Amino acid sequence: MIRFSGMKIRGKLAATFVAVLLPLIAAEILAIYSFSTSLHESAELELTNIVHHLYRLCVAQARIHHSENEAPMADDVTFVREIIKSLKVGKTGYPYVMTGDGTLVIHPEMEGKNIIDSRDSKGFAFIKSICDAARQLGPFEVGTMRYPWLLAEKGEKTPRMKILKYVYFQKWDWVIAAGSYEEEVYAALSEGRWRTYPLVVMSVVFLFTLTIALQRMIARPLADISSAALRMADGDLHQRVPVPDSKDEFAELAIAFNTMAEQIHDYTENLEAAVRDRTRQLSESREKYRNLVRSTANGVVTADRKGIITFVNPGMESLLGYSREEAVGRSVWDLYVGGREQARKIRHALSEQGHIANFEMELIGKERVVPIRITVSILRDSKGEEIGTLGIFNDITQERQLREELRRAQVHIVQTMKLRALGDLVAGVAHEINNPLMAAATMVYILDSELTPECSAAQQHLKVIRRCHDRIGKIVNHLREFSRQAEMEFREIDVHAPLENALLITGQQLLNHGMLIERDLASDLPRIEADPNYLEQVFLDLIANARDAMENIERAKILRVSSRTSELDGRPAVTVTIADTGIGIPEELRDKIFEPFFTTKETGKGTGLGLPISFGIVSDHGGKIDIRSKVGEGAAFDVILPVRRPGGKANEGGETT
Repeated sequence: MIRFSGMKIRGKLAATFVAVLLPLIAAEILAIYSFSTSLHESAELELTNIVHHLYRLCVAQARIHHSENEAPMADDVTFVREIIKSLKVGKTGYPYVMTGDGTLVIHPEMEGKNIIDSRDSKGFAFIKSICDAARQLGPFEVGTMRYPWLLAEKGEKTPRMKILKYVYFQKWDWVIAAGSYEEEVYAALSEGRWRTYPLVVMSVVFLFTLTIALQRMIARPLADISSAALRMADGDLHQRVPVPDSKDEFAELAIAFNTMAEQIHDYTENLEAAVRDRTRQLSESREKYRNLVRSTANGVVTADRKGIITFVNPGMESLLGYSREEAVGRSVWDLYVGGREQARKIRHALSEQGHIANFEMELIGKERVVPIRITVSILRDSKGEEIGTLGIFNDITQERQLREELRRAQVHIVQTMKLRALGDLVAGVAHEINNPLMAAATMVYILDSELTPECSAAQQHLKVIRRCHDRIGKIVNHLREFSRQAEMEFREIDVHAPLENALLITGQQLLNHGMLIERDLASDLPRIEADPNYLEQVFLDLIANARDAMENIERAKILRVSSRTSELDGRPAVTVTIADTGIGIPEELRDKIFEPFFTTKETGKGTGLGLPISFGIVSDHGGKIDIRSKVGEGAAFDVILPVRRPGGKANEGGETT
């Protein structure tokens, strides 16, 4: 709401005009209303007095004759008729008398006629309503009836309202009524209103004229100064106002304004020069900043205090795949993999530390999840108030890949060193065990040949010893294989040959366990340098592990065998994948499964040497084994073998040394 002190001069004068005029008009309207009400009541009182006068006349007439009859005498009717016919209500109205059943006793035109069924222009039986209501009235009690009436025989087309006052003289069963059109009854009221309206109009015109005169005297000089000030505010500092010839306050104000305008003009010219110089410096600095932000490969993002993105640089567009139009206006946590919760953590760290440096997290790009390293700081305005945040995002996808490759290489090197060291140890142990084992085998043979048939118990004992001896012999052979005492024979082969041999050996066993075999073998694989017997051992061990992993699951048991071309350290290679739908391998066990004697199988089901031996065989071929697994869904082993062994050289016979 606008306050009076905030209005312009014209507005104040107009408000003063309204403040003076409204009470005056209200007082005049109240006076007119009071006067109209008095006239209105006076007009209706006149009708009431007429019917009261006629009622008293009938009472007096009835007492004069001391008639015991209820009906009036002829002289009584004649006397009352003469009195009624001498009365007039307005221009056309008159009093009349009718019996309680609607028969006219005294009437200017229709005496003796029953009008009980007469209706007004709306169809309302008003005479019957008057007769019924009159009989309920007490002595001197007056009833009122208003009804629309149309005299069509006189050419009237619009009904006019009539007002009727009536009393009931019970002794003679007379309804004494008097009435006329309301416009005639209230004629004095209308005339009084028309006399009052000109006074109101004259008062308004007088005050309006007075306001215009005051405006010309007071508002015009001030308007000139205000107009000049507004043009100066728009930049025209050459504005001046004319000084009036009078020596009043307006002349002093004009002189002061012109002096101030001169000072502002001089000051502004100096200020504009300084602003131009500073603007040029800021423009150069801003351009350097823009070029820096646009050219950096890192993503740069600014957001307001509500976390709504306000700016992204081309580096951020390239990082996420979103254009600036798609990114600006979104909530910054829409880009976080951790969502709003991640944003809360960053905000909390900013509140405590003032900035965040080298914090690793993941963003949701348009086509991929992007690992990034973020540095965040708070943006403040010139007053030191916080206005938002600035984030610098560095894509660390390649860094993470290199770190993972380095970790795998380190694991591979450590695993290889473990196997080499263990191989040397196992070779010595196998050699030391094999010598006494051969001597024991000789003694068992001699004892068996010297025993007679009667020594059946001793023969049974020798059979147990022989089985134990055979068991020890198999373990020694397994240890010798692990230590690589047997030489590999490398030659060019089709990798599918040892794979198919392994499937041929294990196929029926897999089917007996309710397991299906799905093949997806490439037809255009290059031949590789390898020892088929050792590769067959690798595939047999991986298939056996897959069988054990699926043995106790309830869902479909499927062994998927596939092959494809690939690369290994930038050299051509082939990859054979053996995947199952078993229980899967937990993340924390994946680096341990290639360690010798590590097993998750029940006691007696595995020695923990199968995968380490396979790992060593593939390593001797210059390849590697990768694992992909999800607990509860299965595991996949990728055997990656180079087409040409590092350092290998093919002989004429197809073998390599």
